[in-house]
Amino acid sequence: YCVDCEEYKDEKQMTEEGDCLIHRRPCEDRREENYFFRLSAYQSQLEALLEDETFCNPASRRNEVATLLREGARDFSISRSAVEWGIPLERDPEQTVYVWFDALLGYVSALLGDRPLSEAEAAGWPADYHIVGKDILRFHAVYWPAMLMSAGLPVPKGVYGHGFLTKDGLKMGKSMGNTLEPMELVDKYGADAVRYYFCKACAFGKDGDFSEAQFLSAVNTDLANDLGNLLNRSKGLLKKRCGNTLPRDAAELRAEGHAQAAAVDAAVEAAAAAYDRLDFTAAGEAAMEVVREGNRLFDAAAPWATLKSEDEAEVAAGAEALLVAMETVRAAAVMLAPIVPTVAKSVYQQLGYTDEEWEAVTWEDARWGGIVASRDIPKAKAVFQRMEAVEAEVAGAAA
Repeated sequence: YCVDCEEYKDEKQMTEEGDCLIHRRPCEDRREENYFFRLSAYQSQLEALLEDETFCNPASRRNEVATLLREGARDFSISRSAVEWGIPLERDPEQTVYVWFDALLGYVSALLGDRPLSEAEAAGWPADYHIVGKDILRFHAVYWPAMLMSAGLPVPKGVYGHGFLTKDGLKMGKSMGNTLEPMELVDKYGADAVRYYFCKACAFGKDGDFSEAQFLSAVNTDLANDLGNLLNRSKGLLKKRCGNTLPRDAAELRAEGHAQAAAVDAAVEAAAAAYDRLDFTAAGEAAMEVVREGNRLFDAAAPWATLKSEDEAEVAAGAEALLVAMETVRAAAVMLAPIVPTVAKSVYQQLGYTDEEWEAVTWEDARWGGIVASRDIPKAKAVFQRMEAVEAEVAGAAA
């Protein structure tokens, strides 16, 4: 029995020395009478559930659960007799409810309050997603669905097992004094920057690492340099060389088959699919790739030079380059809005949109063609300030 896990272990869940594989501490030998949940009765139903690839993700975690089921769904203890605290079983007050059995039931009982079980669906069940640590995936992808089946309730629509986080390549712990305090990080750098880094650097479902140097490099390169500077450079030239007037509507470029218009529309599809499967890394990358391409097109067109030309065709090409850059940033802002909503709104404000117009934006607005020539573009202002390291260590003190 592992005290930290609050569960009994079999040989495959321990080292040869009898230590818990998760906590690396010796398991205790215990013998007591408990009540059991007959998980084995739901073997075939659980296997059928797992065949739906949308239920348990990512694929690596789904494979772990499939392996567990192939070994056989074993009945598990749902009560304890040697625990002084806990919720007594109504049928047997000498036994208390196993903490994980009670915790899982809380997903539904918290919704119901005093209402009967028959009103669970009206109260909001089932959940769209359970997003849980990979170490407790078994409880949510095996035990919990079977418990719901036994109660005649629908199972969650999906379970997602996320990885663990290290700091500077080391496991975090109070004893090492290197725990990462998320609110301190947000207070110092802002929620958008924190969200962006973890979505970019920590692929959902896999383990990830945080280092302040990597964090600053990622947000400065992508948000300040690539996204912000492309907008500011194009806006600055629009005001200086074009009387702050766009040459035409962005939608006309799509009608003419402009490659960047097609690239943005393809990125919108890719980002939407990535968000749907909770792959925020891929969603953000889809948006940033069109931003990087926008920068390449801008540099290749060299509007700072062509807009000074006496050749009308060169001037027109330079003005079009500004339109392409600004429409690219606008579309990318919508794609990135789930991750960096404040930055996305700032982009729209810098393009002359009102707060009401921003609030009315939908995912369809990420597609190419939003900016029109009549749009009044305000004076350039940074949408994301470049960040520098803060002297204080972003870590919690050992307690």
